[in-house]
Amino acid sequence: MLRFDVTTNDWVIFAPSRSLRPHDFQQRPKPPLADGTRPCPFCPGNEHLTPPEVFAVREGSAANAPGWKVRAMPNKYPALRIEEDYHRGESGRLFRYMGGCGAHEVIVDSPAHHLSLAQQPVEQVKALLGALQQRYIDLMRDTRFQTIIIFKNHGPQAGTSLTHPHCQLIATSVVPHMLRHKLAVAAQYFDTTGECVYRALMEEELAARERIVTANEHFVALIPYAAGVPFETWILPRRRQSSFRWLDPSLLHPLAEILKNVLGQLFVALGDPDFNLTIDTVPRGEEQGEYFLWHIQIHPRLTQPAGFELGSGMSINPVLPEEAAALLRETQTNSLS
Repeated sequence: MLRFDVTTNDWVIFAPSRSLRPHDFQQRPKPPLADGTRPCPFCPGNEHLTPPEVFAVREGSAANAPGWKVRAMPNKYPALRIEEDYHRGESGRLFRYMGGCGAHEVIVDSPAHHLSLAQQPVEQVKALLGALQQRYIDLMRDTRFQTIIIFKNHGPQAGTSLTHPHCQLIATSVVPHMLRHKLAVAAQYFDTTGECVYRALMEEELAARERIVTANEHFVALIPYAAGVPFETWILPRRRQSSFRWLDPSLLHPLAEILKNVLGQLFVALGDPDFNLTIDTVPRGEEQGEYFLWHIQIHPRLTQPAGFELGSGMSINPVLPEEAAALLRETQTNSLS
């Protein structure tokens, strides 16, 4: 079976016969963490091991000292740097380049080294989301930056290199191609129908009910009809907003509740799977647009792309979204509270 993804204008192959039941994606227990000889730079008391913080949620303690709840600092090994040159140039007719101007920050989820976001209290998840939004707003004051990508890599298969749970943020002076493509598809749909494709998709999913994972008054979590990977989950706001920066602070708590719930369901149902999480939002100049809806995407790393996927650009998903959503709805997360 193939399903069409209206947000990318591409097809996804579903091949349930290539796997067993959704329960069989349960990950093996992870080996206990070794007591490394190097201290964790993200643990309280080791603040001197990181660059000076640029933002922190703390109560009464001094900067770059213990007592914080969430802490943000420049990445010690950045992909892009604020100090880099912004200029563009050419070296031959087809060889274009530009300076590596941007920003790359690490936002530490909490002081707890061994607690994933799924295991944190809602108030801590709320503090992290608020910190991410504040760093987004602050960095977008730099007019050189066009796009800010907020992401979390959880587990080695997702690309994490340090165990202590953390998020990252990269500000770029260009709009990445994948985002430009998604925006173009959404803009075309809006021009044709007068609707935001993401809001239309959410409303259709709410009507169908088969792929809804959970919902509250302000947000909906679902596995999309044409999910590219097993258990891919989106969290969408019910309110019309193109940019994460416009999220009302009063809605950070309900967003934290639903995010913790979804991550907890994945944690219990799949045995703490490795995953990538992104906050998809519009670039500079598009913040007032009605054609896009910012949202969170969670991509569990349960399968690996092989030759066909790399050669075609298409995805093969061995789990039907309806079955994945049903399993998550049945999952109890009381043990994580």
